[in-house]
Amino acid sequence: MLLLPKGNPVKESIDPSRINIPEAFAKLARSSFTGYLRFDTTRGTGILIFNRGRLISALLESGSGSQIAYDALAAIFECSLSGNVVLNIYRLSPELALGIHALLHGDVLYQAQEVKLLDIKALLGKLKQDKVTGCLRIYTQEHVALIFYREGTPLGFFHDGSTEIEKTAENSMSVAKLPGAKIDVLAAVEADEQDLADLLTSGDVGAIWAKAKQEILQERQVRDREASRAVEMREADRRSKVEELFKSVATKHIGKIGTSLVEKEFEKTFVGESLVTEKGLNGFYQRLCKASRLVAGPSAVKAMLDEMQRGFQGLGK
Repeated sequence: MLLLPKGNPVKESIDPSRINIPEAFAKLARSSFTGYLRFDTTRGTGILIFNRGRLISALLESGSGSQIAYDALAAIFECSLSGNVVLNIYRLSPELALGIHALLHGDVLYQAQEVKLLDIKALLGKLKQDKVTGCLRIYTQEHVALIFYREGTPLGFFHDGSTEIEKTAENSMSVAKLPGAKIDVLAAVEADEQDLADLLTSGDVGAIWAKAKQEILQERQVRDREASRAVEMREADRRSKVEELFKSVATKHIGKIGTSLVEKEFEKTFVGESLVTEKGLNGFYQRLCKASRLVAGPSAVKAMLDEMQRGFQGLGK
């Protein structure tokens, strides 16, 4: 799971299946947006980082691994179009956006260490001794805070609601005091802003979006066809059961000729139809009643029809 403080919310709880994401990217680029977009999907968590309107990072982390750049964008597009995705957008300072980029593409040195079991002073001393560049991530299920380091020296703090790297530790360190707090230590290699490619201009994001839409459309068409076939098979099975029930009841009340009469009237009533409906059965009962009275008495015919109606109700609709 990608754990990041929320930053300053721009928009939250968006359904990305209802928006044209490349058009949204273009608006963010025109406004020189700096911050990150978080996509929480059934497949995993996607993070897109913008710096001064440039899309400098795309990452999708799932249980099966991580995807970056255009592979991540394609996967995020597919998930978004499929639905059940929540998009949140947070504003950051350029310095913080670059720090988050370095963090996401760095290495995990220590993970999920319980704060109450750690010697924090010794850990900080180790970071200084090893001249670690990266961050200390402190988190619970509800809160996340980051402490950035450069060559073992703390640079500042980032917590929920921040837009810039802050110099005071009060809000960030308060997370460490919460029940169940844990710590990750992450090493990162800082990249120069000018060295980071803009994914919006170095590749055809529109084509990736169009391909994702086509693939999702094809998947839906396949699902619809399969669902339609399943319905047809269920209805065919139901129709067969109804007809067999009626033939059995007819044989019981008016003899073997009842089987022939049921087959004949059933075919007339439901020719070209896959559904056995109440309306159709009303016509069937009338035809069968008329034909049966030529070979059986009224009481036998009535008993037969009554049992057929009860039997049909018993099969369920």
